[in-house]
Amino acid sequence: MVNEGYSALTVDALVTQVGTTRPTFYRRFPNIAHVALTVIKSAFGTGTPVDTGSLREDLLILQREEVAMFSSPLLRNNLGGLLEAARANSELLSVYGSEFIGPRRANVARVLSAALARGEVSGDVDVDFVCDLLLGPILARTLMPSGAALDEALVNQTTDAALSTLGAASAGHIGDSSSRRTAAQIAERE
Repeated sequence: MVNEGYSALTVDALVTQVGTTRPTFYRRFPNIAHVALTVIKSAFGTGTPVDTGSLREDLLILQREEVAMFSSPLLRNNLGGLLEAARANSELLSVYGSEFIGPRRANVARVLSAALARGEVSGDVDVDFVCDLLLGPILARTLMPSGAALDEALVNQTTDAALSTLGAASAGHIGDSSSRRTAAQIAERE
């Protein structure tokens, strides 16, 4: 999975590699996509619960973890195929949502709830939008590689964008301008 990715993953190759049989495989997994999800969940868990006492620091920790995960060859080489399989299989989609994505979004919700309690943000917080705002750029750079890096600059930019959207007192400066590519730089590459 790390080297060849999801598209090269087959039941026959897997059972041969681990020294088992197809019937044994199918007693444990309904299809190859469930194996891929199990491996990814095992490698990355459900995210680290954090509470540093600072919304910005908590979001930075969560974003660093996401960038590290999405930068890994295991996720980069398998995510596209796994998402397509989940789109076509409601059971897999449910497991992916409840056991992998849901807990990560719950971590963000806990961080936002703690920030509300500390008075760092006020009013109604759209947790789903904040989760999407944090993950969207990372997911885009993973699935549609454009040459833009999955790096600390992106961690800071997405965190600062979320803080700005939330109107957080700790929002500060939005992004590191030295890592931004201008429209001219992007056009120059193409």
